[in-house]
Amino acid sequence: MSHHTIDPGKLHRYLSQHLLGSESGLNHFEAAKDTWAGTAHEERFNSLWKQVEKDQQDLESLMDRLGFSRGPLAQVAAPVAKLAGMVNPFNPFRQRKISAAQVQLDVLTGLLNAKLRMWQTLQLMLDAEPQLDRGLLEDLEQRALSQINQLVMLSDETWQDRFAPEPTEGSSGDGK
Repeated sequence: MSHHTIDPGKLHRYLSQHLLGSESGLNHFEAAKDTWAGTAHEERFNSLWKQVEKDQQDLESLMDRLGFSRGPLAQVAAPVAKLAGMVNPFNPFRQRKISAAQVQLDVLTGLLNAKLRMWQTLQLMLDAEPQLDRGLLEDLEQRALSQINQLVMLSDETWQDRFAPEPTEGSSGDGK
């Protein structure tokens, strides 16, 4: 395999952008925890949030190992990214039985897919960047795949609740 060089500045920006995205993503998972609180799926979202938080910590550690600090733009933008996740524009009222809840699940799945591609892209750089840890990146890839599968299973198990007809007058239903 031929040896390729990597521009450290470009790699730093790439990882910083993903770290910034993970700030928002973690808060989107926090919002999903609120949406699914009190249901049979509550623990799955608590677990997913913890997993995503651990992945973010591993990304920070990877950046440290590469000698990359958080860039000034990332430090300024991080609070905005966190706020975007807290506001939860996809399902602001945290309701499970509306189509917006499906959008929320779809967005979370998309965020996890972006993270998966980052881990896979970094694996392509293993020969060119000796500070990258093959075992860790493979583990992170498998964790992302598992997280995606967990969300897909939840979506598949609960889609009918979100797309069922609204209850008629006299029937019970609170929209949650």
